[in-house]
Amino acid sequence: MQVVFRTPFFQPIKGEDRETNPGVYGKALARWLIDALAARGVTAHDVIPEDFGWVVMVSREPCLLWFGCGNVDGSMDTWTIFPVAEPSVLQRLFHRVDIDAEAGRLEAHLRALVPGIPQVAEVVWR
Repeated sequence: MQVVFRTPFFQPIKGEDRETNPGVYGKALARWLIDALAARGVTAHDVIPEDFGWVVMVSREPCLLWFGCGNVDGSMDTWTIFPVAEPSVLQRLFHRVDIDAEAGRLEAHLRALVPGIPQVAEVVWR
């Protein structure tokens, strides 16, 4: 699942694409997401740069739970957020974690948060 939306609210932070890739932004979105999750009682632990944008790490137990976020195709006003529940190799082998349930919790938070994004428009859920 992924959401794509438009808003002028999140602006690139000077030099942030040196941590990701040229023209890849989303650090302001990641910071907003941390605050919005905190308001729902969810503590995010890290903001990590990746080549596609930014990772907001929510938990490492019972599996890796995180949100990826960033701009779409170099745009300055089109953004995406996607939740990820990522089991370890052992968890995959022994099915120790209900990945669908963990992913569902992240998706529920995302669905609740997106309408609160300032000036959000053209929201598309995929």
